[in-house]
Amino acid sequence: MDLFDEMPYLEGEHIILREMVGSDAPALEELASNPNVNRFIPTYLYEAQYEDKREAIANMRRECFDARQCILLAVCRREEPDQMLGIAEMYHYRPDEGIASIGVRLLERTWGQGIATEVTAMMKDYLVNVVGCRVITGHVMIENGASAHMIEKNGFRDCGRELWEDWGFGPIEVNRYVYEA
Repeated sequence: MDLFDEMPYLEGEHIILREMVGSDAPALEELASNPNVNRFIPTYLYEAQYEDKREAIANMRRECFDARQCILLAVCRREEPDQMLGIAEMYHYRPDEGIASIGVRLLERTWGQGIATEVTAMMKDYLVNVVGCRVITGHVMIENGASAHMIEKNGFRDCGRELWEDWGFGPIEVNRYVYEA
């Protein structure tokens, strides 16, 4: 299966990953406007291109999924599937090489609850067992020790620092993690 054949809907033990909808705009605004969250992520993120987060969500399928650039999914608890807690992202998909990258951005009020660990495991399982990827990468800002620990708990190995292009804002230094199926 190709990553962009269908928009994923994934259910984990405690988490659901689903397509974003207009009612997720307040949570997306909270995520995008929090300086504590933003210090751990690059500046080129899709949602940052739009001041109006409802407009970002309205254009997301066409500009990201249909354009085969990335998949951005709402992270929700199973018991509250209408309450977005963050974004799960799958990007840099190279089907000929069996490679994709993943990322997770969560609302600060949800940090430390194991959500990112489960979301990462869900995306890893989907990419390996459904899409057929053999290699998954994750890039973690150097200052983000909690994310580094989380991704290692999911079986990714630290491949050291590298410069990562921050799309028009110059390169940034990140830690690169790799999972090989």
